[in-house]
Amino acid sequence: MNPEENEFLTWDSGFTAEESEFVVLDPGVCKFTVKNFERKIYDGKSDKIPNGTPYAEIEMEFVGTKGKTSVKERLYLLKRMQWKLTEFFTAIGQNPVIGQTFMPNWNAIIGSFGYAELEVNHYQDNNGNDRSNNRAKKFLKPDAPEIASAQQPAPAQTTVQPQPQPQPVQQAPVTPQQVQPAPAQQPQQTQPQQTTQAGFTPGAF
Repeated sequence: MNPEENEFLTWDSGFTAEESEFVVLDPGVCKFTVKNFERKIYDGKSDKIPNGTPYAEIEMEFVGTKGKTSVKERLYLLKRMQWKLTEFFTAIGQNPVIGQTFMPNWNAIIGSFGYAELEVNHYQDNNGNDRSNNRAKKFLKPDAPEIASAQQPAPAQTTVQPQPQPQPVQQAPVTPQQVQPAPAQQPQQTQPQQTTQAGFTPGAF
């Protein structure tokens, strides 16, 4: 937690108006950034976690289509919980190798980011009111196919405009009276030329 968040306000100093950023995101794959973590010792009444178990309380900020929300996750340092430690540190890129001893860099996790599958957790508060919040169901490997699917933008809805159909060209009907054959060209007759010689009269014999 940021120490400035615990700074006291006085009765006569007023306060800065703020809007609550708490939202419940829809279930699904979502990106997170580690904002803070604290080392703690479990002291509760759980049958699954023994008292005195050291754990890291991780505060993560998830960003979704509805906005952003803060999710806290406990990483218990128990041998039977090594799978979850492996899952978390793989998601933020510290790359533990399966079957080998891994030394996590706790001091480097603030500011780290990764992807996780979110779920909606329903519960009742101390007054019996129904409440809901988000919880990290599973931390994902950086190359998980679910991440690629979540990062793809939704296909845009395209409307195909119908193409205008060409209007048929109407031709006026042709009547027989309108069609007249072209006149045939008559061959020109060539009259033989008569040659009149001087002193010769045709038919004189």
